[in-house]
Amino acid sequence: MAYRGVHAEPLSKMIAKAKRKQSERRTVPKQTVDIEYGLVHVTGGRFAGRMMYYDDNDDARTAICYAGHPVDFVRAYNVPARFLRDPLIEDLLSRREAIWRMVTKPARDNDWSIAPADLHELWSEKSLIDDALYERRMLGEMEHLPSDTSVFLCHTAVDKGFVRMVNDDLRRLGVTTWLDENNISVGDSIVGKVSDGLSSSQFLVAFLSPESVKSVWARREWQSFLSRQLAGSSITILPALIEKCSVPAILADLRYANFTESYHDGLKELYDAIARPTKSDRK
Repeated sequence: MAYRGVHAEPLSKMIAKAKRKQSERRTVPKQTVDIEYGLVHVTGGRFAGRMMYYDDNDDARTAICYAGHPVDFVRAYNVPARFLRDPLIEDLLSRREAIWRMVTKPARDNDWSIAPADLHELWSEKSLIDDALYERRMLGEMEHLPSDTSVFLCHTAVDKGFVRMVNDDLRRLGVTTWLDENNISVGDSIVGKVSDGLSSSQFLVAFLSPESVKSVWARREWQSFLSRQLAGSSITILPALIEKCSVPAILADLRYANFTESYHDGLKELYDAIARPTKSDRK
């Protein structure tokens, strides 16, 4: 029985075609561009000048690149690997400026002929560039710390999202962090794990917000537990103010890293406090 619309190909031709493809795969030369996965600058072809996220290889000559940030991209393209290189700061800044002109022009001219997917692609690429510029600024101002630098992150659940950002940035700078969700598994003793985390850490970052002051620092049992853990300990407490609030008495005498005006400035203050004894130890 013949099926309308289906092209039946002889088995011999299908086998021959498969053999040709297998032979072609074997003879493809190795990729000529040695570049790590991640942000790349496309230097030629239809995507010349764009920033993309290099994620995989279709074959030895072709890179699979996301058109924008890997978290919110909508399209992926095959790009010749020879056109990829690491972006310079100048590449990032000039492309960001170009994108800004392209995404503001429709609003300025009231011309919305640009396809929504194309507009989203530009915003996603700008997000990728902004992240890269921030990370380069951060790493340019803050050098990597030794991996044995250990920091315990003390916070309330309401502030979890903010604390995760600080955790990620500290880890990017080489710091070993203790964060409850990463260090306590189902069935573990919470008190035991927290005690182990405190005893193995050089620093305790106390994140301060109205919620943390009410739910953590106002609890007498926590203050008592913390006092016992810190008695005779060399751990250094570093308050970090993430929202304006009344600083608990137990921490009132300590200068805090201020994240309320600028995340970057707060992170830099926290980094400086952690790096200071580390640098003096190297001398």
